[in-house]
Amino acid sequence: MIGSLEELEAVLAGTAREAVAREIGYLREHQDRMDYKAAKALGQPCGSGAIESTCSQYQRRFKLTGQFWSLQGDEELLALDTLHRNGRWHLLFPHDMA
Repeated sequence: MIGSLEELEAVLAGTAREAVAREIGYLREHQDRMDYKAAKALGQPCGSGAIESTCSQYQRRFKLTGQFWSLQGDEELLALDTLHRNGRWHLLFPHDMA
């Protein structure tokens, strides 16, 4: 894809060329994170749906009516909730194996 964009960049001028150059830079900078074939082989999710769903769930939990959090309290509760969701609660509280 980068090669195709470079060919396109060569025939463009002005702001269009700048826009394509910016996208080429972005793709080069992040290409190690865009190896979807390798990620799929490792069983990793390739879409953003799982992350978007998790963010939505956290927002619903932390933005309920009447709830206000300090940054420290928000981060601490987020860490606890993440341990619970990932089935790792026992690592923090081994006595609570129920």
